[in-house]
Amino acid sequence: MKTLEFVVRDIPEDKIARHEVSVPPAEVDLELEEIQLLGEIHGQIQLSRHVQDVYVKGSFSASVEAECRCCLEPVVADISGDIEVQFSPTDMAIPSDPWQIDTGERHYLGDTIDLSEEVRQSLTLEIPNWSLCSETCKGLCPQCGENLNVTDCGCDVPEEASSPFAALADLLDRSDRTLES
Repeated sequence: MKTLEFVVRDIPEDKIARHEVSVPPAEVDLELEEIQLLGEIHGQIQLSRHVQDVYVKGSFSASVEAECRCCLEPVVADISGDIEVQFSPTDMAIPSDPWQIDTGERHYLGDTIDLSEEVRQSLTLEIPNWSLCSETCKGLCPQCGENLNVTDCGCDVPEEASSPFAALADLLDRSDRTLES
């Protein structure tokens, strides 16, 4: 049985059961193209049951590694996410159509609930979109590719060429001239 699977009949009725868990990365498919999960996911879970409905509240944290978007050096970030969900029993197979799966309703088939997908979604939403090693990252030299945070390569890069918006300044100057004529 996986760490995030719980047998419904073992969850106390109308009482809260608390669990601390350490989840191996393989149990929660958090592997994204440019992100690596570092170590286990740690969490605290509260479970309670009323007849066959199961109420779950939990918070989870993990460390991930990504590349700095400017200099390509590794950046480690700590992320955390929360879940709060109710599971109800069903006697039907779970639909495979992705438009029907995320209706906000959670069901379980059989006698176990699996929190893996809820934890994966919660943590995925917390992964930084634009990782930077520091606010003052200088990035890579556009000519030689050296990391400008580590060394000054000495390349002669014109100031306006270092900005990706330099071409827009030329367009603005031309439009001003056409308005004046």
